[in-house]
Amino acid sequence: MKYKYIPNILSFLRILMVPVFIYVFFYDYPDNLLGALAVFLLAGVTDIIDGYLARRNNWITNLGKLLDPLADKLMQSSALICLSVKKIVPEWLLALFLLKELFMVFGALVVLKKIKLTVRSHWHGKFTTTVFYAVIIVFFVFQGTSLPGVARLNLLFILPLICAIFSVIMYTVEMVRINSKMKTKKDENE
Repeated sequence: MKYKYIPNILSFLRILMVPVFIYVFFYDYPDNLLGALAVFLLAGVTDIIDGYLARRNNWITNLGKLLDPLADKLMQSSALICLSVKKIVPEWLLALFLLKELFMVFGALVVLKKIKLTVRSHWHGKFTTTVFYAVIIVFFVFQGTSLPGVARLNLLFILPLICAIFSVIMYTVEMVRINSKMKTKKDENE
C-alpha cells in the first residue's frame, strides 16, 4: 500500500463513523451521549491527521479533495439531525445548516462541471468545521448541567452558523472570481 493514500483512507473511515455515531447517539443506555461524543471526537482527530499528512507530505489527491469535505459534511449534518430529532437543537437551525450545505454541494458541482475544477477546502471552511466540532463537543460536555436552555441550544450554535454563512460568502466570491478569470481567458483565445 502506498502511504499517500492514508489521508483518503482516514476520510473514508470518517464516513463510516457517521452511522456508528447515529447508532450510539440513539442507543438507549446511560452513557450513550458519552459514547457518541467519543465517536465524534475520533472523527475530528482523523480529520486533523488526514489534513496534516496530506499537506505535510503533499499527498493531496482529487479523491481526497472530495472525500474530506464529504466526511465533514456527513458527520456535521448527522450530528445536527440527531440533536434536532431529540429536540435539543431547534429545527430552524437544522434547516439553515442543511440549506447551506446543499448550496455548497450544488456550487461545487456547477464549478466541477463548468470549468472542470475540483473545489478544495480553504481556511474559512476549515475554521467553520473546527468551530462546529468545538460547539458540538461543548454541548456534549455540558449536556445535563445547569446551563440555561436558550444559551445551550440557540446561542451556542449561532457561532458556527455565522462562520458557515461567512464561508459560503467567501466560496461564492472565489467561484465568481474563477469563473470571471476563465471567461476572460476564453475571450482572449477567441
